[in-house]
Amino acid sequence: MKMEKKDMTCDSCGSTLRLAEGGGRAVCPYCGRVYLLQSETQTGVSGILSRLQERAGAVAANFGLGQQRAVSDAFGEDGAEEERRFLAGAEPQSGTLERFRASNGGEAVRVPDRFTAIGKKAAYKDALVGRISFAPNVHKIGKKAFARCAQLARVRLEGVQSLGAKAFFGCGALREVTFCTFVPEIGKKVFARCPRIARVILPRSMEGSISRLFGKFAKFRIEFIFFEN
Repeated sequence: MKMEKKDMTCDSCGSTLRLAEGGGRAVCPYCGRVYLLQSETQTGVSGILSRLQERAGAVAANFGLGQQRAVSDAFGEDGAEEERRFLAGAEPQSGTLERFRASNGGEAVRVPDRFTAIGKKAAYKDALVGRISFAPNVHKIGKKAFARCAQLARVRLEGVQSLGAKAFFGCGALREVTFCTFVPEIGKKVFARCPRIARVILPRSMEGSISRLFGKFAKFRIEFIFFEN
């Protein structure tokens, strides 16, 4: 018996999983968790979901977690604690984030819905932020907003409609990026000079923007996991 798509929900955030193109995997377009789809050989037993082996080591260190603890780098829960941390270091102005500075190394933060835009160089060269997500109402990320953030390892874009040029340029520790929805306006070199990016989850409709986002030879060094919009 074949597993129905409606039964495939993420055990991290509860969102509906989508089948990644190419088969064999399902992906949560919200939090970025990826699952292997495995089939049992015994007759009458349906296909089952099992997690990819959770990553530890360098990724755990980037998230401010102990090296001995195996963790997932996906975002989960409601983000309330991550929003609290973010607001502690944020300087807002009329719905726009003008400046942000993390307070702890590897800090995980979430830009809440009260912001609609991130200003130019708002978090430029922040040395501490480790991972960041943007709530659906955050529609614009300005030029070089999070460029050269040395510890930034994970980015999730939930409802962004405009990505400024070099928004995440030169983030040397960045490993994974998740686009939850199509981004229509993209500046140049958004993720240029981010040599450690290993995996990107994005809608198939954004395939034509890969070079503009990640560079001319991105497909040779980055695993792209596509899902249908």
